[in-house]
Amino acid sequence: MLIDSDRLLDLLSQLGWGEGGEAWRWRRRLFVWEEEMMGELILLLTNVTLQVNKEDNWLWTLENSNTFTVRSLYNFLTIQSQVDLPVDASSLWHKDVPLKVVLFAWRLFRDRLSTKDNLLRRGVINYDSRTCVAGCDLVESSPHLFLHCIIFGSVWHLIYSWIGVSVTTPFSVPDHFH
Repeated sequence: MLIDSDRLLDLLSQLGWGEGGEAWRWRRRLFVWEEEMMGELILLLTNVTLQVNKEDNWLWTLENSNTFTVRSLYNFLTIQSQVDLPVDASSLWHKDVPLKVVLFAWRLFRDRLSTKDNLLRRGVINYDSRTCVAGCDLVESSPHLFLHCIIFGSVWHLIYSWIGVSVTTPFSVPDHFH
């Protein structure tokens, strides 16, 4: 049974899937990482267009026949390469370090902080808003903020001079950690 797109959109809106509808409200406050995932979901759904005169069907692209097989899924999951973390994870998890600090470092090393560079890649902000909040007119990324920014990166130079160490600023955050 095919229905026209206006009726379908009205039905979805009545079910709470419209902008600001009940389907987007939660029983509890979302964690930050859940809010990020929710933003990504909403961005993905903005590109979806409903085609009224087409019948819905599943398409499995891992097989030439476009039909699902357990073997194709197993091969897909086992052949995937592991993402290497540039920092050994065991060096982060230390009993004397507060959990929020460990999680922040984990996100920093995985480049998962909400820098303007990451927000631009996810489509949250536009291209013109990508510059550093310090006003140095460079792209705001994790290495820039923590190492190379004239304002924020200079903290490391103060720490180095305070402890009496003379070093050059490393290029990446994991290099600085090592």
